[in-house]
Amino acid sequence: MASSRPPRRSIDGILLLDKPLGLSSNAALQVVKGLYNAAKAGHTGSLDPLATGLLPICLGESTKLSAYLLDANKRYRARVRLGVRTSTGDAEGEAVASSDPGGLSRERLEAAIPQFLGAITQVPPMYSALKREGQPLYALARAGIEVERAARPVQIHALTVLSFDLPYFEFEVSCSKGTYVRTLAEDWAAAVGQQAHLAALRRSGVEPFDSGAMVNLERLRELEAGAPRDALLLSPAAALRGWPALTVEMDLARRLAQGQTVRVAPAAAGLIASGLIAVYDLQQRLLGIAESDGAGLVAPRRWLQRAENPA
Repeated sequence: MASSRPPRRSIDGILLLDKPLGLSSNAALQVVKGLYNAAKAGHTGSLDPLATGLLPICLGESTKLSAYLLDANKRYRARVRLGVRTSTGDAEGEAVASSDPGGLSRERLEAAIPQFLGAITQVPPMYSALKREGQPLYALARAGIEVERAARPVQIHALTVLSFDLPYFEFEVSCSKGTYVRTLAEDWAAAVGQQAHLAALRRSGVEPFDSGAMVNLERLRELEAGAPRDALLLSPAAALRGWPALTVEMDLARRLAQGQTVRVAPAAAGLIASGLIAVYDLQQRLLGIAESDGAGLVAPRRWLQRAENPA
């Protein structure tokens, strides 16, 4: 018996989802993919089920850009419970250590901020998706197994205390990919002689996106399928906002699409530095990502095949 389900849509775009509490990133992705009946979808960096906020979901050709969003800087707002450290680093775990935060002041907490700014190292928590011999660490942790983890370098660009009301405080952090905010909260508390865990976490930024255009699942479900729902999608080009850019004519666009390295005019070559660049056609439609040698040679690296490509 033939299926009555309509064929998957070849739809391209980026949805800035406000992921709800209690839902995994993959589960949220599957809901969005189903609502759009999209043939292809991917998210750009997991949020724990107990975290909420910005989860860019890429549909169709936009999935080719998701790796670049994975590498982007992130911004979070966290609420920390002082006085108790848990097995998971958040409110889901069991208490494993305690302290008395009664004598801690906001000034002392803020005085410890400089040691966490810039390039720092973190030991990843056992309750993380990192793998050891094919096994995610959280699976080992749930089995009561703890293994040694190497410290990893991360960057903390900004760290600010937003509120202080014992036994809680809230902070905002802007950081590189790979930063564990749970670990940051624990290490920061330890620096002032305290135990702590995350009580809540919300992501408010994934460069170049902020939380202003987020859409929650309730709103998404309310809208009719088709144009009303599609209108929430950002263009794939939005993911590369702020990138060095190159505009090319049709002939060069076709050669790049065929995988050829091309030489651009001296005037254009003088405007683009070496490294990855966004390439557009004369109508300012995104064609893909290329790499420039800074001297006029441009090689395609990730190319879009429809939607924003010239006919």
